[in-house]
Amino acid sequence: MNAIGVDVGGTKIAAGVVSPEGDILNEVRYPSAGPQERLLSTIGRAVNEVKNGFEVGGTCLAVPGTVSTAENKIIKAPNLHAIEGVPLKDELEKRTGLSTTVENDANAAAWGEFRFGAGSEATHLIFITLGTGVGGGVVSHGLLLRGAQGAGGEMGHITIQATGPRCGCGNHGCLEALASGTAIARRAREVASEKPDSALGRLAVERTVLGEDVAELAREGDEAARSVLEETGRWLGIGLAGFVNVFNPEVIAIGGGAARAGDLILDAARHEVHLRAMSPGRDLVEIKEASLGAQSGILGAAALARDPSSGEYVLGT
Repeated sequence: MNAIGVDVGGTKIAAGVVSPEGDILNEVRYPSAGPQERLLSTIGRAVNEVKNGFEVGGTCLAVPGTVSTAENKIIKAPNLHAIEGVPLKDELEKRTGLSTTVENDANAAAWGEFRFGAGSEATHLIFITLGTGVGGGVVSHGLLLRGAQGAGGEMGHITIQATGPRCGCGNHGCLEALASGTAIARRAREVASEKPDSALGRLAVERTVLGEDVAELAREGDEAARSVLEETGRWLGIGLAGFVNVFNPEVIAIGGGAARAGDLILDAARHEVHLRAMSPGRDLVEIKEASLGAQSGILGAAALARDPSSGEYVLGT
């Protein structure tokens, strides 16, 4: 049966009716700004609007933050404080009349890539999203790994350089602090000051350099910009090598805005994995770009709505 996936971010709410085959049959988007009641009302409105005219069995809400899967609520959401501590399942069921579950957004995206995207032919997948921060999810033996409290899969907060930059979580040297879009922009500003005659350096004089600027300049051949992305790829690869050794995945899918730089980051990451990961895991794993883009959250959440208890992939459900 069709299900609704809802992807709630810091700036937008995207809801879609998804078929069992992974086709998005209807989709709506709204901004996610505002106090708690407005946010909950907007989510309910999005679900009710998108389901109109479709037979729907349930919905799953993918949200940024630490999720208590047992209680279907958010324990901590640094980028969306309005939903912290809210019994989201009860609130949404009351507003929509649909059975509702709650999942971490990166876990939902990982499940989307596993079911319908880059990992659709694998049973062991790691998904990493490189955005403002770094998120991720792990699928092993066809099951989404959530941990004892539902807080597992925080791939961005492993320490890869003990004396590295301070991360938003309060630690130093997290993967997120060294390989996110935010980290790319920070490092680009540092390199621009070191190499003022580069295209990157000249742009930094004109305005604030963004992560997407670095990728564009690198594609145009600017060596300073290329060095930033290669360094990012090396840090990413150090983290991925650890994941390969721990989880022995068939596929690591890299998504998020920063991943649009493609091989400018991934080639260096693959090299580090080859140097650092142990055989035979390093010889098996394929590191590639995620394929679903912004739709991964909706698709994964909808698929999880069909089996909220474990995330188990059941053929034909």
